Amino acid sequence: MRLSTGIAVAALSGLTTAAVTEQNADKDARVYHLMTSSRRHEIPKDTPQLPKEVARHIFLQRTSPRTGYGSDLRDLPKSLDTDAAVSYIARYGKKPLSIFSKDKKTDRSQLVVIIEGATSENVRPLVEKLDQSEQAAGFIIPNPPSAVANGHLMDLFDSMGVVPPTQQCDLESAVNPFDSSCWATMAAVLRYDLKKTPSTTQTLLDNFSRLTKFVDSGDLEATLVLMPESSRSSKIHHWSALAAGDAADLRRRHNRDAEAVITDVRVPPATTNPSPSDFSAAEKSPSDKTKKPAAKIPQCFNTFNNCMSKTNSCSDHGKCVDKFASKSGNASSLAEGAKVCFVCACERTVVDPGKGETHVGIKTVSWGGNMCQKQDVSVPFWLLAGFTVTIVGAVTFAIGMLYGIGSEPLPGVIGAGVIRSSK
Repeated sequence: MRLSTGIAVAALSGLTTAAVTEQNADKDARVYHLMTSSRRHEIPKDTPQLPKEVARHIFLQRTSPRTGYGSDLRDLPKSLDTDAAVSYIARYGKKPLSIFSKDKKTDRSQLVVIIEGATSENVRPLVEKLDQSEQAAGFIIPNPPSAVANGHLMDLFDSMGVVPPTQQCDLESAVNPFDSSCWATMAAVLRYDLKKTPSTTQTLLDNFSRLTKFVDSGDLEATLVLMPESSRSSKIHHWSALAAGDAADLRRRHNRDAEAVITDVRVPPATTNPSPSDFSAAEKSPSDKTKKPAAKIPQCFNTFNNCMSKTNSCSDHGKCVDKFASKSGNASSLAEGAKVCFVCACERTVVDPGKGETHVGIKTVSWGGNMCQKQDVSVPFWLLAGFTVTIVGAVTFAIGMLYGIGSEPLPGVIGAGVIRSSK
């Protein structure tokens, strides 16, 4: 009797624990990092819980250039433990490049997929697939923000130039880091809602082997963010309330070439995980319209219209052309499937100051840069440098020639007439 009672109590305890775990899974956001097989030993046994502000910094650090993301973390609430936040950014963010590394790949493409409307039912096959391939969750985000906050975060990614056009890039193409329709830079961020596109999880499952192949080869690092359905109507409208209230300062820090996230921080052991009480929630703020940070211009654009709009018509100093097109300029002459890369072809402008007392004549100005925003002064520089070198060389040659002539001895006849005879 006692044995059967113990078995029943143990079974009931297991069912209660599973129910609580499943309930928490429907409330918390889960972040999965797909990493190479050589780095899977870094996955901690216990999944830590990180606040949304730290998770936001991890996403930004992964999708920003190596020198384009600062480490000051001034937009974090003062109640957060900064040292702990930095250590987790160093663990789950983009790994620094070592000068002694033998890896020929200088950098890996970064893919971030945000999936909204996740429940324990509609993402169960995907989670099971991740667990079977030893791709455990990186961390959990308790009390995740709303869909409005995700929209603000995507606006920030869009201003960074890492959000590919949805009409050209689908999830099947995004898992291939060599597909030019999705990868104009070294990072790509995609957002899907399972209510609108319920086939997203099946698409990931169908292309999971391709995804892990690029990850294991070192060409790609992928991050999957599963946002629960319960967070859709959350009252938290920003991933970082302080950053939303100080957009101008965030824009300056994003454009500044700053040191990458601290790389020599000692990461705490994987067994020590912060509790939710260690990180107090940031102050909630209403959804306010903030100014987008300035975008960095990519090296290639997928379409002509995208190139003209992102570069402000090449600063009115040129036009967008496909540098891989034929010399005839006919786009139809491109082979099917050929790579497309629209860039700014800068043109010269003629400046006429007009007639009058200050008239100095017509001047031709050349332009350069990836959006023709810089004045090209290479020709005047080489003219001035060449003229200076020529003048200095001519003067040096003349002085040396005069010195050589003055140091030659006089002829014997002239020397005899000027030498005084001794008696």
